[in-house]
Amino acid sequence: MNPRRWWIMMLGLIGAAALLTWGFMITAPTRMYVSTRLQMGTLVSISTWGVEENKADRAMDLAFEEIGRIEAMMSRFMPESAVAHLNQAPRGEPHAVPEELIGVIERGVEMGRLTRGAFDIGIAPLSDVWGFSREPPPEAPPPTAAIHNWLDARNGLPDQGITITPEQQILLANTAVALDLGGIAKGYAVERALEVLQRAGVANALINAGGDMRIAGAKGGQPWHIGLRDPRNPEGVVAVMDVAGSRAISTSGDYERYFMSDGVRYHHILDPKLGAPARSGLISVTVQAADSMTADALSTALFVLGGEEGLKLLRHFPGSEAFLIRADGTFIKTPGFIGTKAAPR
Repeated sequence: MNPRRWWIMMLGLIGAAALLTWGFMITAPTRMYVSTRLQMGTLVSISTWGVEENKADRAMDLAFEEIGRIEAMMSRFMPESAVAHLNQAPRGEPHAVPEELIGVIERGVEMGRLTRGAFDIGIAPLSDVWGFSREPPPEAPPPTAAIHNWLDARNGLPDQGITITPEQQILLANTAVALDLGGIAKGYAVERALEVLQRAGVANALINAGGDMRIAGAKGGQPWHIGLRDPRNPEGVVAVMDVAGSRAISTSGDYERYFMSDGVRYHHILDPKLGAPARSGLISVTVQAADSMTADALSTALFVLGGEEGLKLLRHFPGSEAFLIRADGTFIKTPGFIGTKAAPR
């Protein structure tokens, strides 16, 4: 998925947000501090509770530095990143990459296997064919021949055409394979940022990063209050989640990066088997999981697979729950999903 996928913003910045958090307008005695920056192609907001201002500021600065470090390594859009260098390297030859990046690639390939290819970190060339990262965005689908060429080149390649050698190097099979870690590296960055906050003495925090949210602890003894955006109404909320403790939330939807052509919505969540935007009957998927990498990958996979197949997949991830919204506005909520449908306004 493209790293510019969705926006999670503070309530005062409601626009194209997928997940909205309430309670940011506070008074000093509550000791809640919030900092927001543009990173990973989206607004990243960090909220802390229960620590002094200087300590909170320093912890948030360190967390943003960690996010920036990971972005500089794993973003395919940064020309000097390790991922960009790998994508430009000759195909069919192993290449050394940082050990940390190997771990994220391994997890991405594993999630590709577990989701039967619905989640694919080697899909960057197909994303480029569709052009969802371009500015201005496309106005029409790409030529059918370009899609078929990509499908033919990828056909039969194991593990998305990505090989991790015994020497811990990466081999990309051919030019139809290049890394786009936007669907998992953002989750990794959020997890690392939370670790930084906790090492700095912050026990209660919420990290809000473009479709990915990581929660730790509580807000003054109360759960964090989170709204799930209505996919067809930017100012509407379809569900409310009161979450405390340790939890990761990720939302994938067809409503942020898309274009309309001849009355058809073409969104950026691509089905690798079709070579085109997923047509699963879903328009939004929110996953709650123990960690952000799992939630990130599963929200994409469930969106691609659709309700029936997606829920079958979810059963292989104990502790993960989902809220799926169909194109007709009806929804599916798994029994353990923390949240309730919002009352109509």
